[in-house]
Amino acid sequence: MERLDDTDLQMIDILRRDGRCTAPQLAVELGIGRATAYNRLDRLIDQGVITGFSARVDHHAVGQTVAALVLVNVEQGQWEDLNPRLQELNGVEWLGVTAGQYDYVIIVRANSLDHLRDVALRELQKVEGVRSAQTIVLLDEVDLRHRTKSPGPNSLST
Repeated sequence: MERLDDTDLQMIDILRRDGRCTAPQLAVELGIGRATAYNRLDRLIDQGVITGFSARVDHHAVGQTVAALVLVNVEQGQWEDLNPRLQELNGVEWLGVTAGQYDYVIIVRANSLDHLRDVALRELQKVEGVRSAQTIVLLDEVDLRHRTKSPGPNSLST
């Protein structure tokens, strides 16, 4: 994978703000040629730096009025086997394997507290290998994924 330069990082920042921005618009905003913008965008996609484009959705507008973090502990050595099963739970939006007190953090979106209860207390507890779970209902959220200013090209990367 090629190292990202400042122009690549600026392009990523623009696309974080507006994923519908076209290559010609990127060219104008970055002060580069259209062909260069198309080539850079294609390269970022081909290299897997940009993994897709999506819409930011108002969860309340689509009926997902309840959100929670679910902290999960699993039986020793079960984390890999449980990963796909946890992803299939109704309302799971995001899942991360963690180090520390919990094995997983899951974001669940639901249309009601009853729905959340069913996921956290019924569905999750039926998954063989789940040892325990703690559910934290979110009272408010601020989504910062669209903010700009990617780390510079000399920062650590994985």
